[in-house]
Amino acid sequence: MSGEPLPKLLDAKHLMAELGVTRAAAEAIMRQLPVARFDGMRKGYVRGGDVANLVAKPTFAKTEMAG
Repeated sequence: MSGEPLPKLLDAKHLMAELGVTRAAAEAIMRQLPVARFDGMRKGYVRGGDVANLVAKPTFAKTEMAG
């Protein structure tokens, strides 16, 4: 290992708790990020830092066009 701390991994259940969102919202967030899946496990995980970066991105009102 490089000596760096491992990233915090979050599944949909933990995203719900961390962000205070519904399961559908947590799953939609996960679809926008790289997901880590491990052999023998169905569950996927996203990095906490990736979630923080996504949440920090600018958001737009319904009347505004993104991009």
